[in-house]
Amino acid sequence: MIYTTLTPKNEERSDQPMLRSERRDLSLSRLIRAGTEILCEQSYASMGVEQVLQRAGLSKGSFYHFFPSKEQFGLQVINHYADYFNRKLDRILSQTENSPLERLRLYIQEGIVGVERFEFRRGCLIGNLSQELGATQPLFRTALEAAFRSWQNKVADCLQQAIDAGELNASAEVQAFAEFFWTGWEGALIRAKVLGSTAPIKRFTDQFFKVLPRSL
Repeated sequence: MIYTTLTPKNEERSDQPMLRSERRDLSLSRLIRAGTEILCEQSYASMGVEQVLQRAGLSKGSFYHFFPSKEQFGLQVINHYADYFNRKLDRILSQTENSPLERLRLYIQEGIVGVERFEFRRGCLIGNLSQELGATQPLFRTALEAAFRSWQNKVADCLQQAIDAGELNASAEVQAFAEFFWTGWEGALIRAKVLGSTAPIKRFTDQFFKVLPRSL
């Protein structure tokens, strides 16, 4: 899961005066985007408020105008990241011109392109923070598990559609396979980052599709 962003529309209107509410929304968007990019690249512990502000291009007082603590900021970033990929999953997995399993392969291919685009510097924010904070921070653990669960449900729905379309055997336990997909995908991303190669991702996904019970 590699995070990429486009310039928000209100940033493109530099030749037009913005309302106070628009400036506020833009500042909040910049902070969340900066935090998301940073946490895809490094640990929560090493992320400083000054670093976030510098990347967002905002003054020192901006951060605490929106967030009472770094922890609340981190939770907001997690929610933003989870929603970003929920929308991405919805976009790709709803492409009815392709079969359900072909849609899942398209999602994987976009992920591989993203890994290569950032030269293996970025990983999955949810996976990264799960390793760092999942065992010690209950609030973060709840938010991280909610993100995984929402993604898992979308893949499970896709696999159920594959059953309905005759691609998979009706005996396939879609939730179990969807959980297996995300567990393996996150591990493959970590291995790919270490090796600087997409080979672990491709090996995992090849094996994932091989173990799916196909219709006879």
